[in-house]
Amino acid sequence: MRNKSIGPVVGEVAQPLRQVCLQMSPQLSNVQSAWHKMVKRFVPCSKHAAILSGLHMAQRMKDYTDVPVDPYRKFAEEQGQSLARGGVPAECIGVAILLYVECCLPYLASEDPRVVRWLRAVLSWSRAYQFYLLTGYSRQSASDTKALAGRVNAAERQYQESSVKLGDAYEEERRRLARDLHDEIGHDLIVLKLYTQIISLDLKKGDLPQVRTKLKESVSLVKHVLGGVRNLVFDLGPTVWNEQGFVPAVRLHARQFAARTGLRVRFESRRLRAKLPIRYESALYRVLQGALANVAAHASARNVKISLYIKQNYFVMEIEDDGKGFNLENRMRSVARSYGLRAMRDRIELLGGKIEFISCQVRPGIKSSGTKVRCSLPLMKPEE
Repeated sequence: MRNKSIGPVVGEVAQPLRQVCLQMSPQLSNVQSAWHKMVKRFVPCSKHAAILSGLHMAQRMKDYTDVPVDPYRKFAEEQGQSLARGGVPAECIGVAILLYVECCLPYLASEDPRVVRWLRAVLSWSRAYQFYLLTGYSRQSASDTKALAGRVNAAERQYQESSVKLGDAYEEERRRLARDLHDEIGHDLIVLKLYTQIISLDLKKGDLPQVRTKLKESVSLVKHVLGGVRNLVFDLGPTVWNEQGFVPAVRLHARQFAARTGLRVRFESRRLRAKLPIRYESALYRVLQGALANVAAHASARNVKISLYIKQNYFVMEIEDDGKGFNLENRMRSVARSYGLRAMRDRIELLGGKIEFISCQVRPGIKSSGTKVRCSLPLMKPEE
């Protein structure tokens, strides 16, 4: 009596397919071995042979006549989803099933009149099994595409938000530069202009002592202006950057920072063979400036260590101090207090990198404290 639970189409081939499984039972290991070899030799599918071997064709063919349709379909679709997640091309699934049918043929060759029914039963099973696999495969692919689209949209939103934040940061830097030029250098130049006018009048009067006094004051103003210009250039990026490269620029910045703050600064660079893109250098230099400014303003540190190195195809920069540290979670909750940290993060993440802030606060029983900022940027191949 036909097992109705396996469905009418399956029921039509159930008996001959059972006979096929019985006929081939002594040779199943040979069939499986031959199938594995054929899949490995078939170039488009060879690199996926290990995953495809998990299909266990002989068992799937036997289950087709024993397992109800819905559970069989569900299991086969789940297998298809697994193949999609494993990166197996859809065409390789059909090829693998056809190759298995081909491996079965030599063991079904016989003068028995039932052979035609057996072959039709095997082909019917292979079509159904392939259909279920590809249904699950398509469902997984659609799900992956939707998830990928979601990640792309999220990345686009993050890029837009980061662009806005960086635009605001650049605008703030330009305004600060304008203020510095106006308040420091502009004021000194105005006073210097007045001094030259006074000197001119004193020369007409023949008042040489006053001329000498004003000249000394003028020289002092000029020195102050030059110092202000050097500080602005120092903030914008030293000329040695263009002349000698990024690493000497960082070394110079570390030396000048130590001279200005009195902190002990140690600089290390190792395994730096790759040439960095200008946008990497600019972002890293700004992060370095921000991190060192935070150390000078808030850390109460005595020592700072700056490290540049390459690790696992990433260019890494670390700035570490032995200061009092801070509560990172609390700091990031406040937009105003975390503005600098967020600007650093946006600069690095916009380039596809990652940045870590690690801070240990001074507490009883804690031997060491301090903060570490670690930036990692992926190194690209020349064609990228």
